[in-house]
Amino acid sequence: MPISHERFMIFVILPFVAIFGVIIGFIYSKLHEKDKVKIDLGRQTNFLLAILLIYFVFFGYICNRYPKTADDLYNLTIGERVVFVYQVLFNPRSIFSLIILIGIVFLMAFREKFFEYGLRNSFWLSFIIIFFSFIWYWFIVESFDLSIIGNFFIRYEGYLTILTLIGINMSVAALASFARREYDKFKKY
Repeated sequence: MPISHERFMIFVILPFVAIFGVIIGFIYSKLHEKDKVKIDLGRQTNFLLAILLIYFVFFGYICNRYPKTADDLYNLTIGERVVFVYQVLFNPRSIFSLIILIGIVFLMAFREKFFEYGLRNSFWLSFIIIFFSFIWYWFIVESFDLSIIGNFFIRYEGYLTILTLIGINMSVAALASFARREYDKFKKY
């Protein structure tokens, strides 16, 4: 069954609306501080870019790699696999998704001037990936079912997904921070 244009537009515009809401909330909170109306959104650009890349490139690749229905020989549907992302990351059929994730996190952490920001952003990116996996699941299944959230936290695969994403993101961010520090040393000479 093809997806309607209205539903597709809502699905594509949803992350932009969420990011716009975060920016407006940030500006609103800064305007109510005492005599200090400096808004520095340039530092958050790396994180916002990483969120958009995760949403469109990473999950887009995953959902284009797997069939939506179980018509093939191996019965490899995307269904719950998009919620339990570790099953997709380490599957030989879609190992390129792991390379995409590593590239996005490395780029985000490398562009940060302070390595603490890169580590912090990569930590929070793990939970954003889990949130996006729920959104993609609801889009693929074409029904909004909140029981998948409870199912995620009841099964051990949910906690394995959390630990896997945090481990991958933090190790790649540490590697990117080290590479950035070496790059800055090289640039000085």
